[in-house]
Amino acid sequence: MPCEASIAGCHSRRLRIVERSSVTARMMWQGLRDSSKSVTGCDTQQHACRKPVQKRAKLSNMLDADDILQSSYNGIRTPVCGFDRLRNSFYDVPCEDLAKRLLGKVLVRRLNDGTFIKGRIVETECYLGGEDKASHSYNGRITERSKPMYMKPGTIYVYITYGMYHCFNISSKGAGAAVLLRALEPLEGLECMQLQRQKGRKSPSSQKELRAQDLCNGPAKLCTSFSITKSSCNEQDLTTWDGMWIQEDESSDPCDIVTSHRIGIDSVGSEWASKPLRFYLLGNSSVSRRDRGREKELQEMVRHSY
Repeated sequence: MPCEASIAGCHSRRLRIVERSSVTARMMWQGLRDSSKSVTGCDTQQHACRKPVQKRAKLSNMLDADDILQSSYNGIRTPVCGFDRLRNSFYDVPCEDLAKRLLGKVLVRRLNDGTFIKGRIVETECYLGGEDKASHSYNGRITERSKPMYMKPGTIYVYITYGMYHCFNISSKGAGAAVLLRALEPLEGLECMQLQRQKGRKSPSSQKELRAQDLCNGPAKLCTSFSITKSSCNEQDLTTWDGMWIQEDESSDPCDIVTSHRIGIDSVGSEWASKPLRFYLLGNSSVSRRDRGREKELQEMVRHSY
């Protein structure tokens, strides 16, 4: 039998081997973790940061504003419906002028089944492009989404916000400039508008009939009521498309125009968020949001002008 000293020596050697193995294993594991961090942490973040920048640059290089404008005039057709629609000259004006011109005009939507829906435009916002930080075409940026903003004046630009709501814009004169329609006063096809608004509404309380002034008093609401989607309307020409156009409203009485700041763009900074680029008809119940202060100022100006 081996002596106790020999046995103790063997145990001591085994312990040292195990300790060295444990230390080596810990060092290897730590090295793998550090290596993993360098790949999944900093390197991945840098790669993630580079990828969208490269994508934007690629799109900007591929898409040219002049080419987009010229190509949008190609293939212009004669409309079958809406012969009393507004023509090219109406839209070919600076963005702010178009935003004011549109007020009081009638938007006509012709659905695939032949149903007509009509509403008077009562609120607009303009997005100037260029230096306008709230515009999708800020600094001349061109992407597949914002391309309609560079197409001929009168082109429809529909985009999706919050992943589910549509917003309807009309291009104007000036590269990347467009007018957002914020509110309409329903005139014809209210029953159809009610059905469109109720689609997808799950709660029983939301199934009740909406007041007429609540059907289109917001950019997403009017798109839902008029069945305006990106897939069906984007890049269409209001001067030629049979699915939608804008016409004069001979029955409309003249109204004063309130000038106020745009809504929901505080993230771009106070300078551009506070610019007076929203316009609406004074006293119209379908306006999405009233500016009481500006209304009072306008009423005082009107009072002193007499």
